[in-house]
Amino acid sequence: MIERRQPVRVYWNFKHRCYSIFQGGAVRASARAIHLDDVEFRVREAARRRMVEQGRKSIHAYAIGRLVDFVHPAEDRELTPFSGPVVRYDPYRDTSFVSLDSGRPIHRVLAARFDESGVRVVEAEPAAA
Repeated sequence: MIERRQPVRVYWNFKHRCYSIFQGGAVRASARAIHLDDVEFRVREAARRRMVEQGRKSIHAYAIGRLVDFVHPAEDRELTPFSGPVVRYDPYRDTSFVSLDSGRPIHRVLAARFDESGVRVVEAEPAAA
């Protein structure tokens, strides 16, 4: 069971071809779509380098945030789409999650939506000058 008041980690599960929702030391759910708020994207650099050197996939990059909603792979419903920028992570090219449009590193966002087409985010508005 997922405790909604506690943060979760989300990562792409290559073996099962869906997202895994991790909390309290265990995978709590699988999902084909997820909505997180107050999101931080993390990459463990030493584990990324080891994965690149050894050529073996590992869980070293993930998002941490507050779970708003998710859709289990067997469910027949959709989450509300996001229209924000697409974020990607490629361990062979990048050391962080990056905006697909600009290549700019993305570390924190207001919200993120994960689904079969990738990850879209809602970024904070720039501070007024």
